[in-house]
Amino acid sequence: MPYYLVTQTSLMEGADEVEAARKVLTKLKSDGAVGFTVKYDEENSQHVTVANVPASEVAQPAARESLPSPEQMQEDNMLQASAVNQAHTGVSKPRRLSVRSVTLGLSLFAAGVAAGMVIMALVDRTPG
Repeated sequence: MPYYLVTQTSLMEGADEVEAARKVLTKLKSDGAVGFTVKYDEENSQHVTVANVPASEVAQPAARESLPSPEQMQEDNMLQASAVNQAHTGVSKPRRLSVRSVTLGLSLFAAGVAAGMVIMALVDRTPG
């Protein structure tokens, strides 16, 4: 499973760093949705908006309830994942080159260089 760098940036006025951080935390808790920047690597970053569900609304299992089955846990994860704005989750993974494609590319390049050298040699030999 890959790792992502997830950041949320807010510009907030405050008397000091702690007050500004507390204001941002309060704002994040009260907003209906929160925007993040998600980076896979330096070239691949995406802006993602996630629905903000307050902790009080998240169903907590009662002390007497048994642990949920793996199927129930997977279903719950799917429901939580549906809270993400699907239009903004297209973080693309970097494309890896296979040995075959690199070899083919280098062969084509070498053939082009050789053909160019032959053409240049023929042009230089013409009387003129």
